Amino acid sequence: MQNAKLRKRLFAMLAVAALTALFVLAGCGDDDDGEETMMPEPMGYKVTVTNNLSEELFAPIVVTHASNDNLLFDGDNYVTMAAQTQILTGSPDDVSAAIEADGGYAVIDKGTEPDPHGNMVLLGPDQSIEIMFDGDATALRILAMVAPTMYDDHYVSAVADVPMNGSVTVPLSRFDIGYDEMTMDNMRLMDIRLVAENAGTVTIERLGDAMADDGDMMDAVTYTVEVTNDLSESGELFAPIVVTRANDEHYLFDGTYVTDEAKDQILTGSPAMVIDVIGEDNAVFGTGSLMPPLLTPGEPASIMFDTDATALRIIAMVAPTPDYPDNYVSAVVNVADLMSDESVTAPLTRFDIGDDEMTMDITRIDDDMTVGTVMITRQ
Repeated sequence: MQNAKLRKRLFAMLAVAALTALFVLAGCGDDDDGEETMMPEPMGYKVTVTNNLSEELFAPIVVTHASNDNLLFDGDNYVTMAAQTQILTGSPDDVSAAIEADGGYAVIDKGTEPDPHGNMVLLGPDQSIEIMFDGDATALRILAMVAPTMYDDHYVSAVADVPMNGSVTVPLSRFDIGYDEMTMDNMRLMDIRLVAENAGTVTIERLGDAMADDGDMMDAVTYTVEVTNDLSESGELFAPIVVTRANDEHYLFDGTYVTDEAKDQILTGSPAMVIDVIGEDNAVFGTGSLMPPLLTPGEPASIMFDTDATALRIIAMVAPTPDYPDNYVSAVVNVADLMSDESVTAPLTRFDIGDDEMTMDITRIDDDMTVGTVMITRQ
């Protein structure tokens, strides 16, 4: 059995090698800066990607506009076929072609560690890579395969607000798409599952040629965030709901687990520690009205949030029951492309932090039922 598993992993690595070799031969490895772009001379932002994993490597990295997420994720807690190809093989060709066909723009770059064929395409542990990106975006999506030396179907990803000046750093989260667990009897195993919150980091720095004047700083925008509890079948309740900037996730997640502040909110329902550490200017909370501060099934809670962020994080405790004493719901929603009076809707995902089992791991609860929804409207 071990030999079969080893052969499987070697086959996967060779698949990466073959496709990344094509990537290099296509001309992506001959540029002085090692970049492939779909627009000439990208400039304006320096995107630094760092691998924080102790042993594993990243395959070629894609940087694109967050508005292209529909070309990477299918809306049903899974990735598109183009993104699946990148995650399973390391080849970004299908993702690049899909974005280009849609009129979009992406930059692809690679590390300096060799694959089994000697092609310098992998980003090793504790290594960083600098990628240049045109500065007309408001939020960027970063996506890369985790090379299959230990796991066959993992990737790292992040969405980061683009700074008008200076720089911003956000964590790269690690996910499992469930492809290797798939069976003919249980197709639902093909779901995205959070594995770790700090597999790497992304720093985005505004460069001089595209530097905005102080008068060009983005003004704060008012958003109405409507959160609805859809747990009518179980009758469970949401505790107060926190809305903050996606860039403030390091106040909520620490490596592979939640921070002490987020844990306090998840176990007690009180948002006080989270609001205090993030700051009242960058985080707000709302409650239900029928049984305050709890949000009952079918009830929406409306929260006003003034921010210049282009992606928002929503997080709330699921009120404890004997079966689920340590659950929370959460979502990250991209608002970069919203115009005045436009809305975007996203599902809430439910997680267990493993406090009562003493595992101290974040696990996605894979219920078929709808957990809740978030609708964000720009005022």
